[in-house]
Amino acid sequence: MKMPRLLLVTLLTAAVAPAAMAADFRALDFNASCADVASKEAALGSTPYTEQLPSGLQYAFNNREADRDVIVGYACRDGRFFRGAYIFMVKDEADATALYGVLKRRVTKERGKPSYDFASAEYRNKMKSIGAKLAPVDTQVAFWNNGHSEAHASVAAPSGTRGWRVSLSYTAEEAVASTPRGD
Repeated sequence: MKMPRLLLVTLLTAAVAPAAMAADFRALDFNASCADVASKEAALGSTPYTEQLPSGLQYAFNNREADRDVIVGYACRDGRFFRGAYIFMVKDEADATALYGVLKRRVTKERGKPSYDFASAEYRNKMKSIGAKLAPVDTQVAFWNNGHSEAHASVAAPSGTRGWRVSLSYTAEEAVASTPRGD
């Protein structure tokens, strides 16, 4: 049976469209203008986040990710996108640990082994050698760098009025390279 040309073109377009539309983080590619982020997030089903913006973010939205409510955030410098984040508020340490495990497995599947993993024997031994006692939350931090961007997953214990939180962010390599680190 011969396939009609229009059907063939439609099928081929559908096969490549997801790859062509994929962005570095949800709706935007790194260094893209942040001007349309609200309309692009609305198209993904997001609603505006109306509370105080999380630190370092210029735009934030409510949505769902990993079958959970999430704050989706965008950081822009000079009107250009350089970091995107998922911030999950979780009920307790056990919930935080479970979600961190899900996110760590997902990013490891996407990017390979973490480039730096606080749960690694190397890190735990280093901390032990200087006398540091690590709580489980202290080891729930990992980084993946693919040369284009850095992914970072972590758990944050309660602080002040904020409860347990799990975050996953993606930062453009240029922004990672220009960010001073404490090492």
